[in-house]
Amino acid sequence: MKKLLKKVVCLLPLAAWSAAPMMTEWGEKVTSENAWRNYPRPQMVRSAWTCLNGDWDYAVTSVTNTPGRPEKWDGKIRVPYAIESTLSGVKRFLEADQFLWYTRTITVHPRKGYRTLLHFDGVDFRAQVYIGHNEVTDVPHAGAHEPFTLDITDYVKDGDNELTVCVWDPTDGFIQSRGKQERKPQGCFYTRVSGIWQSVWMETVPEAYIADYEVTPDIDRGTVTFRFMLSEASLKTAGLGVDGRVRVTYGGRAVARGTFGLDGECTVKLPAPVQHWSPESPNLYEFDADFGHDRISGYFGMRKFEVKKDAKGILRFHLNNKVYYPIGTLDQGWWPDGLLTPPSEDAMRFDIETLKKCGFNMMRKHIKVEPRSYYHLCDRIGLLVFQDLPSCTSTSRTPMGADAVKHYGFQRHEMKAMMDNLRKITSIVAWIPYNEGWGQPGEHLTHAMLDFVRRYDRSRIVSGPSGAWDWEGGHLLPKGWKWDDRVETKHKPTGVCEAADTVDMHLYRGPAMFAVNDRRASFLGEFGGLGHAVSNHLWQSERKIWGYGGTADTSTKEGLLKTYLGLMAQVKDLASKGLAGSVYTQTTDVENEINGLITYDRKVLKYDAAALKKAHEEIIAAAEGK
Repeated sequence: MKKLLKKVVCLLPLAAWSAAPMMTEWGEKVTSENAWRNYPRPQMVRSAWTCLNGDWDYAVTSVTNTPGRPEKWDGKIRVPYAIESTLSGVKRFLEADQFLWYTRTITVHPRKGYRTLLHFDGVDFRAQVYIGHNEVTDVPHAGAHEPFTLDITDYVKDGDNELTVCVWDPTDGFIQSRGKQERKPQGCFYTRVSGIWQSVWMETVPEAYIADYEVTPDIDRGTVTFRFMLSEASLKTAGLGVDGRVRVTYGGRAVARGTFGLDGECTVKLPAPVQHWSPESPNLYEFDADFGHDRISGYFGMRKFEVKKDAKGILRFHLNNKVYYPIGTLDQGWWPDGLLTPPSEDAMRFDIETLKKCGFNMMRKHIKVEPRSYYHLCDRIGLLVFQDLPSCTSTSRTPMGADAVKHYGFQRHEMKAMMDNLRKITSIVAWIPYNEGWGQPGEHLTHAMLDFVRRYDRSRIVSGPSGAWDWEGGHLLPKGWKWDDRVETKHKPTGVCEAADTVDMHLYRGPAMFAVNDRRASFLGEFGGLGHAVSNHLWQSERKIWGYGGTADTSTKEGLLKTYLGLMAQVKDLASKGLAGSVYTQTTDVENEINGLITYDRKVLKYDAAALKKAHEEIIAAAEGK
């Protein structure tokens, strides 16, 4: 977000944060016995797995005088909730000069010919992992949003083993992505998160196993191509006649089969009519794959998303070869009781289904990577996702400044890792590498990032840079980052590469759009932000709330709806003139920010859902020329 218009701004005192917990109805039901027991990787399922969520012992020590693994522990912490969260049972800030240690006993019964894999789906920021005295991370894992897997077979003994994790998280002042985390939360920046914040689990696999896969649908040919990544041990099977087999089902009935060898590739022809995936009809095919003694199951959707010209020559989004107007919300994914970690799968489902009920067909997942089960729900329920790369800083908005450039190498690593992790997700149709210049480097490196993303994943579009610092037909900001003094840049000449597929406008309240052009679709990546406080559902007192443009016309529920529908009438007009899609700020209130459709505790929907749905349907119809 940014400085613009009139704002109500407040700082968030640490003492007040500690003293005023807010709970969702799902958080109130969380116990150490039921915390995140669902299978954590629904896109690639095996039957033999062990959940390691629940109570662990923890300790916080100094980074400068810690001789080794703690001999005494501070108490219990509930995994996978960050130490700062209420649901962790600790609710304590971790400082940059401290280590956070975790330990628990794991029980393993090794089998000849099988491997034991230990999975961490999210640890913020840097983690070292030990079995007994032995460190099993050859290199400490760095990256809060990137799952990682360790083969611990050679370190464990039959029976009980001691698992220990040491975490360091500076939050700011370093090269890593942190999104909207702040050491001193204020305005639209939120309570920081440290340590394990997604599921920890184990599974048993044969020595020759499927390590991962990619799936590429082609709706025009009616085919789907799998590329299975096989373990190193699989190479030993060369020449032994070990083939992989794939079986595709729809509605519980087998519809296609195929085979693959050690190259892992297999293209399967689907019978007509091919069932396309869309938010309106979220059809998914299931599959299972066998390789030797290994078996996985998963799913995929047959969908195609692109930018191309409509019948009038205007660049618009197309889904499955038809003009499609994505209308969604900016979705922060923060929770009052779990912070970055949703309280439960039911809690995630509530947010997604509420957006659908209000007539949205898309969300912009803003500067956060969710658990993979979250995207599974978007696939099943039917909601497009424009996925941000979490920003590495919120303070560096001067391209080519030393602070922005030093992040760039690791930023590219994190972008690639995020795409690798989420590439199997049907609902994700766009990547957004940069938001409003936060940690963004200069023109050359920005273009290089966008161009890399487009080349690396040709099945999705690249949006942005979102909101600022776009040298290819978007906005630049003058020295001092004065939002109202933005200047619009010119598009590249015909034949010269523009690395993104959209020019992405941010304007509060807005709405507005960049002019229709022949190079990139005009997209409204953020607007709205109507503030409305609901008493007894605020993170702190009402005098500390923060929003865009004040609340003079939105302080009542009637005024809020009237103002919102007025904005949407303007969006409808823009859509008829060529606006390709829009993102309203935002799904929920977050801490002191009161711009949500829903209160932070998810207990009050501020709007009449039917009225919103009707307005959104009119915008979609206008974009489609109806």
